[in-house]
Amino acid sequence: MAHILLVDDDPIAVATNTEAIETLGHSVSSTSTTAEAIKFVRNDTPDLVVMEAVLGGKFGGLDLARAIAADYPDLPLIMLTQADQRLTNHELANEDREGWIPVRRYLEKPVLTDVLVDEIDHLLPEAE
Repeated sequence: MAHILLVDDDPIAVATNTEAIETLGHSVSSTSTTAEAIKFVRNDTPDLVVMEAVLGGKFGGLDLARAIAADYPDLPLIMLTQADQRLTNHELANEDREGWIPVRRYLEKPVLTDVLVDEIDHLLPEAE
């Protein structure tokens, strides 16, 4: 099965999502920082990355998505976030354009685990 990397600083979300993904038979690694995530991807590229946009109170996940996509354009990325609630209308207007976040799926939290595992299942064939 596939190896999934979860990047989120919410331990409850990580635990819940890890359990749901492992139920499918996939292995899961997790980290809570962008630096650790980049290091992990470079050392042991996963089959898919699920990430939060807001890490440590900042939008580090957005930059992380851009960095991973630049070096690994075929690596499927899923973003789970409430970032839209934290961006101002001006920021949203400036960012709301095709490709502003290079992810395959952008899902607003809360995301049901059934929805997440379904999205992972749909994206994994692209990674194989």
